[in-house]
Amino acid sequence: MRKQLLLLYFFCIILNGCKKEYGKFYDPPPGQAAQLYLQLSQDPTLSIFVSAIDRVPGLKEELNSSGLFTIMAPDNAAFAKYFETQTTYKSIEEMPAETVKDLVNYHIMKWMLFQGNFLNPGITKTNYEIYKYETKASSTYYDAAAKKMIFYPSKMLQVYTPQFFSYYNVTAQDYAEVYGPGSAVDAASGMNVMAASVIKRDVSSGNGVIHVLDRVLSPPNNIAQELDSNPEFSAYNKFLKRYFTSYTYNNAATIAQGNRGDINGDGITDSLWTRNYATDANLDQENPVDAAKKPLALTAYIPSKSAFTEYLQNKLLKNFYNQEDSIPMHTLQLLYKSQVSSTAYWPSKIASGQALSALGDKIVLEKGDIKSIQMKSNGIFYTTNKVVEPAAFTTVGGPSFFAPKYWYFAEALVTTNLINQLLSPTAKFTVFAPTNEAFLKRGIYYTTTPLAAGAKPGFYRKNTSNVEELVSLTELSAIIGNGIIPNNEIRTSVIGDGQDHFYATQNGSFLAIQNGSLHGSEADTLVNVNIDKDLKQVNGYFHGVDKLIYNPRQSIFELINSASSLITAFPQVNPQYRKFKELCTAAGILTKDFGGTITQVDANKKLTLFVPSNEAITAAQNSGLLPVTPLPAGVVLTEAERKRIAQYISYFFVSDQQIFTDGKITGIYNTRKQSPNSTPANINYLKLNISYSGFLRVTSNGTVSATVIKTDPMLYPQNRIARDGIVQIIDNAFTSQY
Repeated sequence: MRKQLLLLYFFCIILNGCKKEYGKFYDPPPGQAAQLYLQLSQDPTLSIFVSAIDRVPGLKEELNSSGLFTIMAPDNAAFAKYFETQTTYKSIEEMPAETVKDLVNYHIMKWMLFQGNFLNPGITKTNYEIYKYETKASSTYYDAAAKKMIFYPSKMLQVYTPQFFSYYNVTAQDYAEVYGPGSAVDAASGMNVMAASVIKRDVSSGNGVIHVLDRVLSPPNNIAQELDSNPEFSAYNKFLKRYFTSYTYNNAATIAQGNRGDINGDGITDSLWTRNYATDANLDQENPVDAAKKPLALTAYIPSKSAFTEYLQNKLLKNFYNQEDSIPMHTLQLLYKSQVSSTAYWPSKIASGQALSALGDKIVLEKGDIKSIQMKSNGIFYTTNKVVEPAAFTTVGGPSFFAPKYWYFAEALVTTNLINQLLSPTAKFTVFAPTNEAFLKRGIYYTTTPLAAGAKPGFYRKNTSNVEELVSLTELSAIIGNGIIPNNEIRTSVIGDGQDHFYATQNGSFLAIQNGSLHGSEADTLVNVNIDKDLKQVNGYFHGVDKLIYNPRQSIFELINSASSLITAFPQVNPQYRKFKELCTAAGILTKDFGGTITQVDANKKLTLFVPSNEAITAAQNSGLLPVTPLPAGVVLTEAERKRIAQYISYFFVSDQQIFTDGKITGIYNTRKQSPNSTPANINYLKLNISYSGFLRVTSNGTVSATVIKTDPMLYPQNRIARDGIVQIIDNAFTSQY
């Protein structure tokens, strides 16, 4: 049926809008009145509505000569009730002509729709989504702040049926809460028109159909228009207009005005604009649709003037120097997106916790939090007694959105979308948030005006040539993710408990707590956590820190290869790996993956390397249990000798584990050294036994043990976190494996 009406509509357009003499193009069925206007005027109970039509220039003639239309006509009793509630006008004659025009046109729908068309608009279930219908009413609005005329298409009239209630799971109580007590679908007609009952239906004529209503309908504002026109929302709307509103010139609508486009009466045809909102693109749309062109209805949860003013003063301005322009955009954007949903949520959905904001957060409103409910032309409008906060404010990253010192961190959370991973109220997190100063110490800054032409706002640094470069999202995500610890709530008391603690970060790296200090993988990442510590949020703890924590920069190979090979070298670099490096050099395996076999494992898996200390290797060499290194001048090892050393070295690599000194990982694990009984078809590896009894112990062959040597992780960091695993120093060279 819908498709048939569309075809008829376009056919009418071809015929100059169907504004032709009645009877010349229409062949009315026998017994039907010839014109809609004549039908209306012959019913004495509709005389006030007819008088209203008479006040709209050209409308009587249009209803006599064109179509097709559906008229929802309020009877005289409906108008009597309407004027009883009006404080400005008490009759049609007292109303301004434009007001009468808007009122009447809102009761005239395009298309010819009988009761059956409303009750069953199509043959598929999804057609029950159709409940909004285009009327002749349209509004043009002058945005005084922008000094622009805003274009709107026709207002939509909503006709509710039992199918609608069933399809959208809307209850009778929902309907009464939105439209007022007593509002319900009439049993006889099966329809209700925005709280108006259909008391007479399917009064047909040749160019349309009439349904008689018991209530007068006023064209509703859309959500954006309500915010603009109602002083109750002026404070809230001020930020919305200042920061999140843009305007697009509507060329087609401007041209279509023709000579009728002098909206403000200055003798000049006005350009028309479409108003767009960054918080929800549909906020000022009369008939919003989603990306698939499916009709939408919004929900707005707008705080009253007193509620918003209190929040502004006590939560926003209080934390940002009492200056409105100091409130960060990321804070405001999250806040404003929390007040809108892209789905129509009737009261029962909110009460049962099913409503989600545009951010995907659960809307939490009690009955007492809702001051009033109204249906606007593009959705349901709740006036609330409180501000709906986004989950980002109450979960573990929340403090950063209300403290200027963490502006960069909060912006990075939003830019990288890492904020979305911190929102679960049932998950547990700890966040170590670097201050703005921490970013600047690393040469990273945020700018809205990059130096390069056409460059976008973002995080930048200057390279060695003093050229500004954008910090990639990958690097930014790593920096922020290295301060996020999932599945743990860590208080600062843990740092001083005298125990070693190692925590996997959001990026799969680690933060370490050793010797009463918190640090990352690099020697310069010892951080101070006394800036803002132990700030408890609903799902974890927030701590401010004074340094950025980077991913491990070096691989296990790079750590070993960078060791100073000479005792006399200055400065010494990784001196604790010097003798092990000499053995690798003698074996000819000092390459990226230690000869192509030892660390050549699945890239997603990690290793632990237990490096015999310089002292342990030197003692073994002095006892003749290991070859002397560096090799004496003129000595060249045979291939068999080099292979033997390489196999010996491979024994110190444990596969697929990152083993720390906290004793969390113990057990028997494969090394990278193949056992003598291995075959190409069945490779077996020798094993190491890892145990813990106040310190980490490594046992070979079930009898020979070594202890992991712990030293100051910053001043002498011989136990290191690498990109591909962990390096630990042990006090035994396990010479039986040579």
